[in-house]
Amino acid sequence: MINRENAIELSELMNNRTTTDPTFIIEMDSRKICDVNETVISGCDNYNPIGKDIDNIVYIEKNIGSALSPAFFNGQWFNLQQETLIWEGSPHIKISLQQRVGIPDFDTLHSLKKMIGFLLHRLRSPLTGIQGYLGIIEERTEDESNTKHLEKVNKGIEQLFDLLDDLESLQEISLKTVERNNYSANPETIIDEIISSYPDKVQDHITFTLPANPHLLRCSPGDLKRILSVLIDNAIEHAPVNEDNQITIELPSANAVKVSHNGNPIPKSIAQQLFFPFVTGKATKLGIGLTMAMLYAKRYKGSIFLTDNSPFRGVSFTFCLPPSLSSPTFL
Repeated sequence: MINRENAIELSELMNNRTTTDPTFIIEMDSRKICDVNETVISGCDNYNPIGKDIDNIVYIEKNIGSALSPAFFNGQWFNLQQETLIWEGSPHIKISLQQRVGIPDFDTLHSLKKMIGFLLHRLRSPLTGIQGYLGIIEERTEDESNTKHLEKVNKGIEQLFDLLDDLESLQEISLKTVERNNYSANPETIIDEIISSYPDKVQDHITFTLPANPHLLRCSPGDLKRILSVLIDNAIEHAPVNEDNQITIELPSANAVKVSHNGNPIPKSIAQQLFFPFVTGKATKLGIGLTMAMLYAKRYKGSIFLTDNSPFRGVSFTFCLPPSLSSPTFL
C-alpha cells in the first residue's frame, strides 16, 4: 500500500527534464506511459511513447536478481530503478534508467586495445631472445642445481608468454557490432558441452535448469560459448568444490543466461570495476576474463550484469541479449 504522506506530485518529478537518465512515469495497474523526460523523447526518435505500454518501449529483464533489473532502451543497457507515487489520486510508478558505472565505454576499450597491441609488440621479442639464450646456457651447464634454477626461470618465462597470449586474445576481439539476426545458438547444447569438460567432482556441484520452452539465442555459438565459459569458470573458481558450495545455471528468460554460486560475495571495491581488465588480486592472472566476455556480449548489443552479490543470495552474473522485436526502441 502506498504511503500518501510520502507521495510526490507527477509535475514536480518531471519539471526537471535535464537529467540524462531516461525517465518515465507510468500508471501502476495498466503500465501505460503518462510522461517522459527529454532523454526519452530523443531516444524514441520521433516515436511518441505517451499512452503506450512501457513494456513495448523498454525491455526489462524481470525477476533476475536482487541487486538490480537490467533494462534495454535505445540500443543501450541500463540499471532500472523505480519508486511509487500518487498522482491525481491514483498510483503511479517513476522508472529511471540509470547509466551503468564500472563499464568501459567504446573510447576506453579502443585505447586499451591499442595499448595492449603496443605492449605485445615490445615484450614478445626480448622474451623470445632471453628464452633462446637460456637454452644455450642449459646445454652448457652440467651442474644439477644450476639446471634446476634454469628450469624455474624457463617456467617463469612460459608463464609470461601465457599472460601475453591472454592479452593478445583480448586485443583481437573486434569492437564492431554484428547483425544478430544472422546468428542463433542453442544454449542447452553449449552449456552441456561446457559442463562436460569439467571433472566429475565439479559437475556434481553444477545444476543446469532448463525452462519448459527453451529458446535459441541471437548470438554465434562460438561467442556464446566464450561468454558462458568465462561466467562458469568464474563461478567454479569462487565456489571451490565442497559439500556446501553449489553452482546454478538457468535461462530466466528467452534472452538471458544466469550463472550463480553460493560462494563469498564480491567486495564492493572490486565489484565496481569488475568489467575493467587487471582487476584481480592473483599474481598469476590478469583479471581479463569478464572484460573479454563483456566485449563479446557488446558485439551483439548484449551485456553482462552482476545481478546478485550478497551472503544470503550468493553471487550471480547474467548475460542479457536484447529482444528481437520490431519496435525502433528495441533495435
